[in-house]
Amino acid sequence: MGPLVLLRHGESVANANDVFAGWLDAPLTERGRTEARDAAKSLAGLRPDAVHTSVLGRAAETARLLIEEAGWELSPSAHWRLNERHYGALQGLVKNQARLRFGAEKVQWWRRGVDGCPPGADDAALAAQRADPRYMGIPEAAGVVAESLADVAERMTPYWRDVLAPELAAGRSMVVVAHGNALRALMHLCMGRPLEETARSEFGTAIPLTIQAAAIQAQIPVS
Repeated sequence: MGPLVLLRHGESVANANDVFAGWLDAPLTERGRTEARDAAKSLAGLRPDAVHTSVLGRAAETARLLIEEAGWELSPSAHWRLNERHYGALQGLVKNQARLRFGAEKVQWWRRGVDGCPPGADDAALAAQRADPRYMGIPEAAGVVAESLADVAERMTPYWRDVLAPELAAGRSMVVVAHGNALRALMHLCMGRPLEETARSEFGTAIPLTIQAAAIQAQIPVS
């Protein structure tokens, strides 16, 4: 079994402005694009069999720049289940605005509590989501209104079980470019760590985390 590399996207405009992005698209900043290219240097010598990314632009752009800079001859594969956590009514708000509106303690619980789920997105936001070509024909995706971290782990389980785990079991080395909460949920699934523990994991922008096969093998589903 090859290694699994987890990579959060490079700095986005939402990161720079301290905004809850969630499923909203936020392009990379110039710094974020540089970070994505620099990640390739950190992974010098790696020749992955595949790169997976979410369908959100900041992850897809990071994956494209990483592949281009590293000279890997492959195209990224996009999976909606790798999306960032859906922040519902918080999406698009500056974090300080959210704290003023809902209370700092409640917002912190929504951000870092395993079961904390913010209020759902409003009708206009959901209509736009359901009309998005990336989610049309996928009722599970189109119907997401807000998520806790536990919800993200549940949403990602089919991706781990049916997509990523079989690739790893076949001996392939994989790179996953996604988002902080998606990677926390994936660490829970692929390493067997309690979600309460991985909830405290911090992922810097475009800093690769390599997980060796020995840390994953016991969690591979038996077919």
